[in-house]
Amino acid sequence: MSVIKKGIIRSGEYNGWKVEVDFDELDTKGYYIYIIKSSTEGYDYWCKDMAEVSDELEGWNVKWE
Repeated sequence: MSVIKKGIIRSGEYNGWKVEVDFDELDTKGYYIYIIKSSTEGYDYWCKDMAEVSDELEGWNVKWE
């Protein structure tokens, strides 16, 4: 997988968590959005394309690197 972008969530339930968007070029040919609090706590979302990634991230307050 290749990292598309990284950032930190700035408000809401997941304030302070890291967010990372990765492209899965080898398996699904889709995108994963990972939200990460620690090495043992996190969640992921799968999206078929960047339009779906944009829709999923709409309304999130993220400070991108």
